[in-house]
Amino acid sequence: MSAVRVEGEVAAGFEKVADVFRENFEDRGDTGAACAVYVEGSRVVDIWAGTTAGGPWHPYTRNCLFSVSKGITTICVLMAVERGAIDLDAPVTSYWPEFGAQGKEATTVRQLLAHQAGLTAPAVDLTLDDLQAWDPAVRALAEQAPAWKPGTSFAYHAVTFGWLAGEVLRRATGKRPRDWLAEHVAGPLGVAMSFGVDIDDPSFAPMLDPLPITDPEAAAAEAAALQDPLVVRAMSLGGALDPANLFASAQRREVMACELPGVNLVSNARSCAKVYAATVGEVDGVRLLGPDVVLDAREVRSEGPPYAGPNVGLRWGSGFMLSSVRRPMLGEGSFGHDGAGGHLAFGHLEAQVGFGYQTVRPGGVPDDRADELCRALQACL
Repeated sequence: MSAVRVEGEVAAGFEKVADVFRENFEDRGDTGAACAVYVEGSRVVDIWAGTTAGGPWHPYTRNCLFSVSKGITTICVLMAVERGAIDLDAPVTSYWPEFGAQGKEATTVRQLLAHQAGLTAPAVDLTLDDLQAWDPAVRALAEQAPAWKPGTSFAYHAVTFGWLAGEVLRRATGKRPRDWLAEHVAGPLGVAMSFGVDIDDPSFAPMLDPLPITDPEAAAAEAAALQDPLVVRAMSLGGALDPANLFASAQRREVMACELPGVNLVSNARSCAKVYAATVGEVDGVRLLGPDVVLDAREVRSEGPPYAGPNVGLRWGSGFMLSSVRRPMLGEGSFGHDGAGGHLAFGHLEAQVGFGYQTVRPGGVPDDRADELCRALQACL
């Protein structure tokens, strides 16, 4: 195998991150990827390598980062919280009165963010037209009964998270996540980040075929848990998406044209790292969140066996995925979200870190590329 050419910049003392990034290509199957790290407001790692379906990887290459979206949507909601527009412990009906149907009147905004709302899947079948229109999806969720009494259990709201959090943001501020992201996050920070994209955009690189499975037993156990009918419906939305062909299904032109703030953030590692850096400190004169709202949002709200789906040890705060055995990040205090395929973006308040990793090659089982980068970064701090 020819030597991997890693391009970009690495500050003194962070060379180990670049070494592990190279090893991801040599030993862990990466064929195109990027990694970026900010520490105390300065970018100390900004590297990329490999190719995409359209040719060489460029510093501006963007992917659909899938559930990394949820962390970015959470940041948008928390910015509105900090500005006094949303109270996390208020009933959702304070902002979205129709949501109270079928026994949901006491559900709080925090419960929505912590995957405790019992609305993992729409009760009605959604079409691509429904996804593009926004209102049919949020109306369906408002009208249906929860799968469990909100606040008494949790399960991953794989796609519906974006509509639930996004509609609260819209009702409270007048702006949907796509608009808030553009005006209050991407614009001020000068980052390349949007919900959805025209797939003809030259910066967009679709995800390719997944890497092979190296632990068949673990893969089989996870696949079996994902066959729960509620989980299947949560991923398929009743027909709009195909969970069996996730990457091809979700990256169709019609789907990528939608605003799906739970699953179709299109961005890159350097942009994600910068956004999270601005949640723990100031970057280029911009700070997105103060420490109090971050400390509150990263308190553990959901952990243990979920109502449905695999129990792999993940933990959530108010919207953010937190450090866990399955996804350590930089250990306790880390907050962010990973994304299908192996992407990861997070921040750490005490370490003053913002981190981003993107890949064009979905991981197999197991997939430790992002985790190895995090371990390398931890050794450098």
